[in-house]
Amino acid sequence: MEISVGPAGRVGDGVNAYFVYKVTSDADDVSNNNSADDNSSTAQVVDRRYSDFLWLHEQLSKQCAGFIIPPLPAKVVGILQGPEFLEHRRAGLERFLRKVVQHDELKNTNHFKSFLECSPVELTAIKTASQAVTPPSLAAVAEKTQAINSWWGKAVQRISENDSFKLLAAKAGHEITNSSTIEDPGFEELIKYVRELHNQVRVLKAKIHVADQQNKLTAGAYCDLIESLHAIADTEDAYSDIPTNDFSAVLSLLDTRARQTDSELERFELLVKDFSRWMHSVKNAISVREDRRLHYQAKLAAKKAKDAQVAARAETSNNNESTKSPRFPITPSSNNNSAEQLNHDLAAAKEEFEKVHARVVSEIARFRADKSAELRQMFADFATLQARNSAELSEVLASSMKTLQSPLPTKSTFSKSSRFLSLSSISDDSNQTEDELDDSLRKMSVRPAATPEVAAPDAKQQEAVKVDPLTDVSL
Repeated sequence: MEISVGPAGRVGDGVNAYFVYKVTSDADDVSNNNSADDNSSTAQVVDRRYSDFLWLHEQLSKQCAGFIIPPLPAKVVGILQGPEFLEHRRAGLERFLRKVVQHDELKNTNHFKSFLECSPVELTAIKTASQAVTPPSLAAVAEKTQAINSWWGKAVQRISENDSFKLLAAKAGHEITNSSTIEDPGFEELIKYVRELHNQVRVLKAKIHVADQQNKLTAGAYCDLIESLHAIADTEDAYSDIPTNDFSAVLSLLDTRARQTDSELERFELLVKDFSRWMHSVKNAISVREDRRLHYQAKLAAKKAKDAQVAARAETSNNNESTKSPRFPITPSSNNNSAEQLNHDLAAAKEEFEKVHARVVSEIARFRADKSAELRQMFADFATLQARNSAELSEVLASSMKTLQSPLPTKSTFSKSSRFLSLSSISDDSNQTEDELDDSLRKMSVRPAATPEVAAPDAKQQEAVKVDPLTDVSL
């Protein structure tokens, strides 16, 4: 069956506004009325709100106990429903319906067919009927009493299986044995695998949220740099006669990095959250199986207690017959009726447990097969985003480098009226200063430093040379 969910459409204004999604499906496949004469398929299009999807999910969870119900996207208040969120929700709702269609049991439920075929008015009537509260009756009271007894039996069974309770009972001198405990080592390994995987996914979700927040802080730091460079660029444009494109080049590069860093992990975080909700659905299926197991073991314990009670009464009756007749004889008919009811309840609980157990084992096997494809798709989406970001950054970087490596305009080089000096102008100025110093020394005719050869001149030379004591210059 081909099924799709269209873009969200807004209905109404203000606080009463809501969004609807057009769900398109193949009407022939839904109603199973394919005919050999008519090969063309008619598309069925209905408008559905998010609450309708939520109602379908709840009904599937009630009607199909033990199956892994595909998760729905998260519910968010209207003020946070932006275009990106609505698109992600649309994709999540479409993925939910497609997974239901791919399931052999879920797609054949009456609620799913009603969801795809009924008009909004008809679906509202069905939803109201499913949520209607029946008036109290003796049958309803008996059903509630049975539910309370079942809950109490499961609670007692759960407590008796608790290791801490067993340890406390052992310290008090009481030994608790559960001969009726159902043990399945293979299924215990599955539960251990699901539990550890769920814990690791929760840790991954927390870590990626922290990483995304850090990326957003980094993107904010890039924005601060961009703001500062913009201020410098504005100053240059106001006071410079020959503006350049250098600032535009580096600002384009920083803007690209800030935008990519801000949204780099958003998509990946949403995919991890979706996978975490899927893991939660798996744990819900295991919880249903555990509930049926506790109910079955509670019936086993009740049957065992009843058999022990009957045996004790029979022994008491035999003792009384050997001595004297009992004042209040035990009626065997009431015991037989009670035993028959217990046997019937035990058989029903066993059948329900075995059915749900087989479902859960099959669903976990399906989950482990689909999980690899889901994880690969999630990682592929992240890798595709990285490749797209790298290509965009490479393009921007090439354009920026082309601008920054181009020669400066001629008028922007150093001149005597310039307020800033280049390295070449500073070197030329230093050479000019050194030449002027050499000319001054030549004019002053400063005597060179004495060497060992000329350190001791003869007396005639000393008398011939007259030195001005003030300037130390030869006359």
